[in-house]
Amino acid sequence: MKIIDITRTLQEAPIYYKDEPASFVLSQSIENGDECNSSVITSGVHLGTHADAFSHFIPGGTTIDQMPLDNYCGNCRVLTVPENSLIKVSDIKGRLSGCERLAIRSGGNSFLCEQAADYLAACGIKALLPDAFSVAPDDNEKNIHELLFNGGVAVIENVCLDEVE
Repeated sequence: MKIIDITRTLQEAPIYYKDEPASFVLSQSIENGDECNSSVITSGVHLGTHADAFSHFIPGGTTIDQMPLDNYCGNCRVLTVPENSLIKVSDIKGRLSGCERLAIRSGGNSFLCEQAADYLAACGIKALLPDAFSVAPDDNEKNIHELLFNGGVAVIENVCLDEVE
């Protein structure tokens, strides 16, 4: 199995409009006479590439430390969909045979419609990895996340697919 790093750093990733940029402060410096170099990072949890826990939208849902790691590790299919669009069932139907993890390449600006989220959950995929900062458009975050999470689909948002065929 070939392993490809698809994460974005906190500094380079598009910022979800409700979040603040990450800040980095050097708290200890060898140059200033300290024993070591150490930093403090302040960040929202939705910056950079990140996994959403089911508890993100489902009261009492699985927290991130309880999410099964096998959802996140293994072979992954990459689908390219139109940029600046709502991803419809017709964009993905017939392209998921044997797929357990699905990465979506859209230029970072396409999101699922409810029917596509419901379809993906029904297909039994373990994880969905969009290159956008969310799987859902701003006006439908809750419903789309709930459809995926209730279907057992783990979500890793804001992935970088530049080096992935």
